[in-house]
Amino acid sequence: MDSFDVFLSHNGKDKPAVREIKRRLAAVGVKAWLDADELQPGIPWQQGLEVAIQVSRSCAVFVGESGIGPWENEEMAAALGLAVQDKRPVIPVLLPGAPDGVKLPLFLANRTWVDLRPDIPEDALDRLVWGITGVKPGRR
Repeated sequence: MDSFDVFLSHNGKDKPAVREIKRRLAAVGVKAWLDADELQPGIPWQQGLEVAIQVSRSCAVFVGESGIGPWENEEMAAALGLAVQDKRPVIPVLLPGAPDGVKLPLFLANRTWVDLRPDIPEDALDRLVWGITGVKPGRR
């Protein structure tokens, strides 16, 4: 499997918003892994997720109106393990529709988050790119 700049961990209910973010990341040269685009039919998907997390240099954990889904929770745990081991960024991202005062899981809450509410503002997307690439906006 190729390497990716970021693994997009999300609740399936938030896929339309995450797909739009992937499109906008691609427009600035960020290679993002999204399950619907990368998991080959006929191959066990759990293995695909595991490999994808391992070959991604960072992970964005999206939190929307429906909160964190059960498989997203597993992906987040794996990404946080790699963050401790390899110093990979794990970026909490609040999606449009995420409630005010949203509670993030303890080990995710201690990281600087990106707020894409209300409508994925450009400056917030720049902060996400910064978190993924390590290059501050305006310095690319």
